[in-house]
Amino acid sequence: MNIFDATWALLLLPIAGVGASYLAETRRGAAMAVAVFSWLTVLAGLIVLGAAVHALPQTHQSTLVFWTFPVTQTPFNAASTTLLSPNFQVGVGYSANAAAVVLVVAVALAVALGQTQMMSQLRSDPRLSGLMRMTGVLGFGAVLLIMAPGLFQTLLGFELCGLTAALIIGSGLGEDAGRVARRVYLGWRAGALALLLAVIFLYVKFSGAVDVAATNVHHKGPAISPYGLNLTSLAAMFKLAVRGQVHGVGGRSLTLAAVLILVAAACACGTIPLHFLWRGLGRAPGATAAVLASAVGVAVGAALLLETFPLLEVAAGVLPALIVLAAASAVVTAALAAREHDLRRFGALVVASLSSSVLIGFGLGSPAAALAMAVSAVLVAAVLTGVLSHLARDLRVVRVGRLGPAWKHARPAVTTLFGALAAASGLVGAGGFFGRSAILTAAISGPGSGLPQSGDWERIVGGGGLLLAATLLALGCGRIAAFALKGEEPTDPREAREARRHFSQARPGGQLTILRSGVVVALLSGLVSLPGIHWGVGSMLSSKPGGTALGVSVLSLLSILVLPLVGAGVGFALAPVAAGTLADPPWLRWVDGSALFLGAEAVVTVWPGRAVVAFSNRVLDPLFDSAAAALGDATEWEPKAGLGWLNRGLGSSVAALVVVAIAVGVAVWLGAFHPAGLGAP
Repeated sequence: MNIFDATWALLLLPIAGVGASYLAETRRGAAMAVAVFSWLTVLAGLIVLGAAVHALPQTHQSTLVFWTFPVTQTPFNAASTTLLSPNFQVGVGYSANAAAVVLVVAVALAVALGQTQMMSQLRSDPRLSGLMRMTGVLGFGAVLLIMAPGLFQTLLGFELCGLTAALIIGSGLGEDAGRVARRVYLGWRAGALALLLAVIFLYVKFSGAVDVAATNVHHKGPAISPYGLNLTSLAAMFKLAVRGQVHGVGGRSLTLAAVLILVAAACACGTIPLHFLWRGLGRAPGATAAVLASAVGVAVGAALLLETFPLLEVAAGVLPALIVLAAASAVVTAALAAREHDLRRFGALVVASLSSSVLIGFGLGSPAAALAMAVSAVLVAAVLTGVLSHLARDLRVVRVGRLGPAWKHARPAVTTLFGALAAASGLVGAGGFFGRSAILTAAISGPGSGLPQSGDWERIVGGGGLLLAATLLALGCGRIAAFALKGEEPTDPREAREARRHFSQARPGGQLTILRSGVVVALLSGLVSLPGIHWGVGSMLSSKPGGTALGVSVLSLLSILVLPLVGAGVGFALAPVAAGTLADPPWLRWVDGSALFLGAEAVVTVWPGRAVVAFSNRVLDPLFDSAAAALGDATEWEPKAGLGWLNRGLGSSVAALVVVAIAVGVAVWLGAFHPAGLGAP
């Protein structure tokens, strides 16, 4: 028995927990079944991770095939000398490489922490069992995508994540939950359609690739893959296609496929202006936002780019476009978070900026640095949104102005928030500090040997955007801390007594213990990406024993330490804690995309309906009223004095009915015996 057989458990345990939940007799029992299987998934992931760390085979894959057909038939029409895969295979399997295992362990841990908090927070909510099952399916979809050995499974996992994310957000009790869920799903559908087109395009282009070894003995082609056309076999073909050694596949073909995948990743990561997911996190019920932020918001986009990075690095112009998009999104969302007053929206914007920072690492050509940042971002997203969900739902601290009374009467919860903010800001030894340092090192001195080198302006945009975003995030975190430490209780004695009574009655249960454990894990997650240690991400992804795939420089370490510290100090010192300064300016609705999305929704759903109503009221209704009145006048009996029967005219009802009957008879006769007269075939 191979130790990698535990990977099947890692893949199937999340969905097995969903199935086991239907055997429970109570709502809490169903939730317990899902949570237990999620923690078993974490255990299986740690076993597989241990196998990768101890120098066992770095890539081990297996596929359970459900359906297969030869690609030599329509619509592929491949040549008989198919190089990569003679069959199109549909199935479920895994590719247990080091990068996928590290990311899937982080996702499984974040999902398990979120589900455990949900059991405590929503214990009396009738939606508990349904929401737990949906988060189980969400975790299963994320694991499917991260460990996908083939393109079909990648597409399946992406679809599952988008559907369940929209369903979870739509389960909220707010009046806008349904509308926000529709936006999330439409945005995800755009990414899923782009990914589907990319998958079809890759199959059509590469399934019938002829053997390049026969034409060029210096470049041996990859062997036939027994697992179907997968990303591992395609990685070797992309570089051969750039050199013109794959018939019918050129630079434009690769660029088109890479752009489609980039669109899918941008929709998943919620980059500007596609931040549908982040705007919906505030509407998610309870602690489900923690699962959504970690499993969908960060992990799916990072895993998609990680799997297809060999294509991105050979497609001309794709990585520079990714740098510009990610840097702009990271800075804009961090700036919005730095002045946000709603705590749940603040958490969503912080996660959006962290997700975009991960994309900067891919754009700079360093997937190892991006993965190191993604591991920390997944755990930080789960913890931060979980703490803010606890404050909003259980303590009713929705806006930053309420943090002052909370600090005085509910100090343990606010102290936990401080730990989550420290992890999110990436201060020394916490959260994504070393991940940001590795990305900044790639911008300063290059990503390393064998990786695509970025131009000077690309490094400036990527590194500068990362530094500015980190500084603005630290400023926002310092501002939140200032509201808690320097805030005052309400001036109205009645409101102050009500606040004290409310905080004294709050019973968080085991949530604080869960959240504190998550904060500790998030703070220590930065050590996983510390360069040069034998069990870190850099060592696991290195191409030689004892090496590291993560670069480090003194300048990057000092920059990523000093600037966020300065930003946090400025935010703490200049935070306006007066209640009258917390109003949102009018321009904010346009900057954060609210007005844009409301206008787009009006164009798509509201205005067409209004146009139909206006057309009916002003055109169709008067027209039909006039026709009815004319028909009524035509069928009236109007005898005329002194005239006979024939002079009554067509105004009589009998004559009108006769004319209608004759017209119908003529139409039936033409349709039956002379269809050409009616234009019928």
